[in-house]
Amino acid sequence: MKNDIFLCENQNKPCKILDPTTEAGAYILGILWGALSVSDEGYWLRHRDRWYIDTVKLHLEITARGHESYSKTGGQWRLKITRSADVAAVKTILERYGWTPRKAPKRPYPRGPLDDRGFVRAWVELHGSADIARIGRKRGPVPRLRVYGNSVLMEDINRIIAGGTGLPLRAMQKTANETTVALYYYGKSFRAVVDWLYAGAEMFNPIIRARVEEILQRSKKYPPLKQ
Repeated sequence: MKNDIFLCENQNKPCKILDPTTEAGAYILGILWGALSVSDEGYWLRHRDRWYIDTVKLHLEITARGHESYSKTGGQWRLKITRSADVAAVKTILERYGWTPRKAPKRPYPRGPLDDRGFVRAWVELHGSADIARIGRKRGPVPRLRVYGNSVLMEDINRIIAGGTGLPLRAMQKTANETTVALYYYGKSFRAVVDWLYAGAEMFNPIIRARVEEILQRSKKYPPLKQ
């Protein structure tokens, strides 16, 4: 396919293929977009959940091993990508889609052909928070989803979620970080977003999905997620 990115170490070995127009390819791109940083020797992939590290390793056939490190803020899994073939493969993906480092003032949405739902699902899992809020006069339990990100990126994510779910655009909420904003979804809007993200999905973090199911059950007003 013309949208495939062929990642070849040399002509004598098969190419790894990442096609971000597919759900899986876009989901992997979303993990890289949301959890990757540049190092002196290549790249670091970091997250508290080992599942993301293992998924990228498997999908891109990266040979490096992940390891767990600890700090005052807790444990974190890290994958240091330094092998020349792996660095070149990741760089090819990032440059093709216009990636910028995590702390850049402006972080755009990927450019080029893309399965938006797969990418946004990865971003929401990495940079979202789902819980029960008590709002309104009766202070009843309502499921709440908050999604965080750079304001430039979130403008597009806001538009894509609205287009996929039929919900109106959300007002982007300011945070303590000048470049970071949040999108909030409550109640039926929460349900509409998670149904859009997960209905028929092939690739997702099972722990995150189970957490969403638990929140819906606790709120007692919503049936199980669509399969």
